[in-house]
Amino acid sequence: MEQEYLLNLLAEHGLITQDQVAHVLATQQTSSRPAGTILVEENILQEKQLYDFICNTLGMTPAQIHHDRFYEISGLTIPKFEVSGDFYGSFELDEGRIAITLSDVSGKGLEAGMLAILLANILKTGVRMKNIIPSMILRKVNTASKRFFGEEQFATFIVLILDMHSGTVEFCCAGSPPILVYRRREGVVEQLEVKGIPVGIYDDFMFNGSRTFIEKGDVILMYTDGAYENQNIKDEYFGLRRLKDMLRKHQHRPAHRIVKALKREIQWFSMFRGFNDDTTLVAIKRSDRGN
Repeated sequence: MEQEYLLNLLAEHGLITQDQVAHVLATQQTSSRPAGTILVEENILQEKQLYDFICNTLGMTPAQIHHDRFYEISGLTIPKFEVSGDFYGSFELDEGRIAITLSDVSGKGLEAGMLAILLANILKTGVRMKNIIPSMILRKVNTASKRFFGEEQFATFIVLILDMHSGTVEFCCAGSPPILVYRRREGVVEQLEVKGIPVGIYDDFMFNGSRTFIEKGDVILMYTDGAYENQNIKDEYFGLRRLKDMLRKHQHRPAHRIVKALKREIQWFSMFRGFNDDTTLVAIKRSDRGN
């Protein structure tokens, strides 16, 4: 069902033709290859066109995700090449909640784009569900990915749901780096880690979620592995310790300035080497004013 839906969605927005939809479905029946694999192997989709659709039409990877007197959520992606395999997005839920997602797809470009569309559809169809939880979202993404790509594609994911009234944060991670939280009260950076494999590996994997709470002045940082795997001219890695130190150093800034400051720190460290991989940073800051 996900396969036909996604193919028709791509056709609806002019990314492929209806004849190509029919071709992919017919090829799938005769060859048993997943639809996503056929699209990629036969170069039916144009990578740059798909990326533009996701960013401009779906609204993924916006610089400013959310901003009011109580919270600011901002993101930044530094692609290694023209098209990134990292995607982040936000989805307004009911009762003052917002879902923030971050993914890093192994195949980059086309595969990343199609998984982003699948994720957007799952969240948009579930926004009115009061009991929607991150682990359930990841199970749906995992199932959709397996059906569309078979066993050839996997991706790390973070799905986080923030209750902007209470500061409660529910989250689930699938093979991603640990979430970092700067706790203003203690002046420390806490590492939140829920072990889980990337999506797209096992059909029936049960992802486990967790919960935390952020107070006024606290900052959450989500990021892809490019943030700490960049190297300097001595072949030293930026590392998770430096990332924690830099978050502590810049925590007093607004969220959009935090991600820009972290980008500068990584660029300065890896001067002359460039970025090893796509790098994405998403910061959530609870204001020290208001509620």
